Amino acid sequence: KERDMETTASKQNVFFPETNSTGEPNTYGINKTIIIDSLAALRLKKRNRVLELGPKEGGHLPLLMEQAPELKYFGLDSSRANIEEAQIQNKHFITEKNALFSYYDGQNILYVHNFFDRVLTINTIYFWKEPNAFLEELYRVLKPGGRCVITFLAGDEVKKTPITALSLASYTIHEFAQLVSASPFSSMDIQTKNTNTTNNTGVRPTYEYLVATLKKTVKRKNDKGSNVGTYGIKNERISSG
Repeated sequence: KERDMETTASKQNVFFPETNSTGEPNTYGINKTIIIDSLAALRLKKRNRVLELGPKEGGHLPLLMEQAPELKYFGLDSSRANIEEAQIQNKHFITEKNALFSYYDGQNILYVHNFFDRVLTINTIYFWKEPNAFLEELYRVLKPGGRCVITFLAGDEVKKTPITALSLASYTIHEFAQLVSASPFSSMDIQTKNTNTTNNTGVRPTYEYLVATLKKTVKRKNDKGSNVGTYGIKNERISSG
């Protein structure tokens, strides 16, 4: 299935445009290998509700939506500019009410307990202010039996990127496993991958990254069910940019 996704993406560049609507470099245009591996790990099924944290411009959404029929996608990003761009690039899915992009504060997920079948976040772990609390949030909104995929550059690999000027957290496979062991997730699978992507200087360094799949298999006593309709929002509304 992973190979099929890569073939489809290479034939249809619309899945990974190199630039966004303003002509600027598109994040997902230069990270498609990481995206493909992450989508494969989700193992999407018919009518799954999918939450993604940090979708950026959402250039990968057409490929994600092809993985299973009748998917419902919810993207949360802490940048209003990213939300606006994602809404432009994915107008069709939004109009058809199959996708929703909303702003959030990067910590609190404003959806009810046990609402999503799948949760995805790629290259956001470096920015988590409270990693333990954030994992609790991911667990809370995931349904029992659901899968959460967290993908990130391994250890010091993040120092090879153009964002090295920022103070970023980094995790080796062992450090991440320790973080997850303190969370309520019941099982974990981690795959080590390698890719090379062009950075803003035109160089193509090789990156080692981890694709971690966490599973929620047990419903805890304080987990609350979801009977709140299509959008499952805890508060009255979420700002959409």
